[in-house]
Amino acid sequence: MTRNEVNATDDPFSTIGQNYPLKTVAVALSGGIDSALSAYLLKKEGFQVIGLHANFGFSPDSPLPWLEKISSFLQIPLKVFSFKEVFQQKVVNYFISEYKRGRTPNPCIVCNPVIKFGLLFEKGISLGADFFATGHYARLAPAPWGEGLTIARGLDKSKEQSYFLQRLTQQYLKQILFPLGTWTKEKVRIMAREIGLPVNPKGESQDICFLPKGGYREFLLEQGPPDLIRAGDIVDIQGNKIGTHQGLFAYTIGQRRGLGLPAAEPFYVVRMEPDRNRLVIGGKKDLESSSCLLSDCHFLCRPLDIDDLEVSVQVRYRHKAAQARLRVGNDQKISVYFKGPQKAVTPGQAAVIYWGDLVLGGGWIEETR
Repeated sequence: MTRNEVNATDDPFSTIGQNYPLKTVAVALSGGIDSALSAYLLKKEGFQVIGLHANFGFSPDSPLPWLEKISSFLQIPLKVFSFKEVFQQKVVNYFISEYKRGRTPNPCIVCNPVIKFGLLFEKGISLGADFFATGHYARLAPAPWGEGLTIARGLDKSKEQSYFLQRLTQQYLKQILFPLGTWTKEKVRIMAREIGLPVNPKGESQDICFLPKGGYREFLLEQGPPDLIRAGDIVDIQGNKIGTHQGLFAYTIGQRRGLGLPAAEPFYVVRMEPDRNRLVIGGKKDLESSSCLLSDCHFLCRPLDIDDLEVSVQVRYRHKAAQARLRVGNDQKISVYFKGPQKAVTPGQAAVIYWGDLVLGGGWIEETR
């Protein structure tokens, strides 16, 4: 298999070249267009469909009225499960603790294997489902090394979501379906209108589902510990104090606006130093990194030797994957050496490793160099 080859067909219900036997599938429904159309397509294909919804207890506007309209329109049963406590423990607490450490978290990557492709998946199977489906724009494909499957990029490059799925496991992949993997978002919207699919008119769900309209800063001020708000120094690359910040949690790497520091050239947040409670700023060139270190690495599929392997690495969701070389340390942490400097590589974010369009795995960015 060449590095850019993905053995997936144009049939959204086939991931390895042949249709699944038409059985029962549990579909994770959010109330939005993508999951609703996924359920419609699966039922149209002949599957028995069960709608599942995970309630995290944070949204002020309940999606239940729309979920009920969708299930009625599709004539499928709907089951709603409360995961508020485990979501708080595994996702929200992680989110808060990462900001307290001066890092930028990615709660969706933590949530997916624990909640959606963990607890909700198990609920579906316990209800008699043979498969579990979501509205992710991603595909399944044979692993390039050994047996099993891996995640492949969705065909709509502007929407594809393989980045968020890199911590899934082989245990679940064999029972997962991604009906929208070969669809474009525009095609989804057109079909939803044509069939009169009832979905929430508020549009796309936000990237982090539990945040209020005010954003993550307001959420952290309400939910975080009192010591999260701690003033400290803003310094330049040379360590010279040039201002004061009111809490590292309010900043992200690469941020330019909102620093309140007049200058001839724009300043950017270059890094956080939580041990010293310092915010380091610099010029655009200072945002560049030639390498980064990954910890807690997880692989969906892995060659026998990844040391010195040439791959592409995506360091955040909207980042264009960059060509890189991997080196494995004695502590099993992985160093990523980019072929060209990358901007705003951010500790706490996930770096996902690709072989062509296939996800090999990834890890959490610990530090940059």
